[in-house]
Amino acid sequence: MTFLYDRILMAQIKDGLRYWVYIPAAVIFGGMTTDLLFELPDMPKHWAFFPISLIVIISGAGLIQKATKDLALYGAGTPNPLQPPKRLVVEGSYGLCRHPMFFGYDLAALGVVLLFRSWGMLLFAYPVFILMEYRFLQAEERKLEKRFGEQFGAYRKSVPLLFPHGCGKRKAS
Repeated sequence: MTFLYDRILMAQIKDGLRYWVYIPAAVIFGGMTTDLLFELPDMPKHWAFFPISLIVIISGAGLIQKATKDLALYGAGTPNPLQPPKRLVVEGSYGLCRHPMFFGYDLAALGVVLLFRSWGMLLFAYPVFILMEYRFLQAEERKLEKRFGEQFGAYRKSVPLLFPHGCGKRKAS
């Protein structure tokens, strides 16, 4: 039991570092490097950038927290592959989009982009981050389809991948 607990703890630490340190650092570094290489100016200075960026970062972090709690509440599991939910979670934040945790990361990353007021981050690094995430989510969707079968297929048809209804394409009536 201690061995499994240690493995789970190490996986959680690695995931935390990946999503809260390494990926944001890559977006920041990539964007600032783009700014320097192409001599891009900062976004306009405006008092609203700071509070808006904080609201977006906090909203993203809150959605990640909510999605994590929903996995425990409705699926008796965690985001950690060593302790996955015991059933397909479609309630709570998972009723908004199929990957609310990643949508939360996207919001938090957008907040960081706004905080740094970097055109390079907004026009280059952030879109690259989203494309890489999309490729990862495609693989994740295949795993979920294999694990949950037709139940996941029905969920996929009724709930958008990443952007909740109202943020993009609407469901057909």
